[in-house]
Amino acid sequence: MASRLREAAATHVQHLTHPSAHCTSHQHISPKQRVHYLGLRHPKNQLQTSQPAARPTLKPQAPSPADGEKASIDAIFQQRKWGFIGAGFVALCIGFYVTTVVTSLAKTPRPACAGGTCAHPATAGPDGGPATPTGRPPVLDAAKGEDVRQTAEAFDRGLDVPEFLGGIKKLRKEMGRWARGRVLEVAVGTGRNLGWYDWTEVVDGVIPVDDAEKVRKEKERREEKRLKKVERMKKGGKNPVDVDKAKLPGRFDGEMLSYTGVDISADMMGVARARLRDTVPGLRQLLRRKRVEPMPESGVVVDVLDSRVRLFIADAEQPLPPPAPKTAAPPDTEAGKYDTIFQSFGLCSVSDPVKLVTNMASVLQPGTGRIYLLEHGRGWFEFLNRLLDETAEGHFQKHGCWWNRDIEGIVREAAQTVPGLEVVHLGRPLLRQFGTTLVIELRLNPDAVAQKSAQ
Repeated sequence: MASRLREAAATHVQHLTHPSAHCTSHQHISPKQRVHYLGLRHPKNQLQTSQPAARPTLKPQAPSPADGEKASIDAIFQQRKWGFIGAGFVALCIGFYVTTVVTSLAKTPRPACAGGTCAHPATAGPDGGPATPTGRPPVLDAAKGEDVRQTAEAFDRGLDVPEFLGGIKKLRKEMGRWARGRVLEVAVGTGRNLGWYDWTEVVDGVIPVDDAEKVRKEKERREEKRLKKVERMKKGGKNPVDVDKAKLPGRFDGEMLSYTGVDISADMMGVARARLRDTVPGLRQLLRRKRVEPMPESGVVVDVLDSRVRLFIADAEQPLPPPAPKTAAPPDTEAGKYDTIFQSFGLCSVSDPVKLVTNMASVLQPGTGRIYLLEHGRGWFEFLNRLLDETAEGHFQKHGCWWNRDIEGIVREAAQTVPGLEVVHLGRPLLRQFGTTLVIELRLNPDAVAQKSAQ
């Protein structure tokens, strides 16, 4: 056995070292293959070939400051993309608004209006002559026939962008929520406030069936809201609350029971009538799109829904129409008085603004009634007031109002003239208007009114 093993080992060694002397199957092994065979069995070669050659290590390169800054900017932009887009849009709108105002002022002639003389109705006008505002934009006086209506509509559309950018539209919407009880709007114009009133209580029970279901659901929602307000009054109020009266419609803001609108311009009233028809539920079935008969110079233009909705062409400096006798009223109020009176940009458009305030106070419910004024006039800064003076006539020729009047002074003068008239609030809410836009709330002190009546 041992001899056989030695013989086999010798044969194997001879086969590895001299392959050509043995089996024919190995006669064609190349030198390269031979090295392969031998190398696999040589300890030294096995060590050298079993491990791959080491690759040179590359040191990581730190990103350059420019690349890091770029990555940071990209990340910030992706995180705040919509904020940047919104800010850009706001900047674009403000730029457009400022450009529009500057362009308008540049095209406006500059009359002798220094010192604020144009704030006084009898001394303002071309070449220092009188130019008394009438409540009608002069641009409409030059139009005739069908052009008058088209011009009034164009006048109304021309206010859309300035009022949106200037914040006036938002103020109109907010003030519309304050309408309560019997509402009178003086200087309706083209009816730009009509869309912000809540007509639910006004049309309740007197509108066509098509709109009745929608109003019914809204009324139910309003009833729940009113009851919650009554409960809060009972818990938190120091004064006793008559629950039954508090539950009646017309007690809280937003609960309008009737509406009466007054304006001196028949052309503007035509646009307001069309807007009223499209705004109030049910009026499309009751009013034609256009009046068949000509617009009167004065008097009733619209009287529908049992006199709950009315429009008058009238001079607001003359006696104002009282509420319709058969319309509903809040509890504990006088007949013939209004609970809310609105007036937008009217004190700048009449010949005697103090008289206009006095006239509105004469039909206001003492105590609970309110007058709300939205006006523009002299602001916080003298340089801006001088600019208003210099451009006042051009603005008057286009819009029919003197925008450089001292509105606060006018209102306080009226408060001294009318017994019991008090300024509840006088604010200048739009900072970007630099104090030239005013929102004013007035009331009549019932004790002072009673004392005056007793004399």
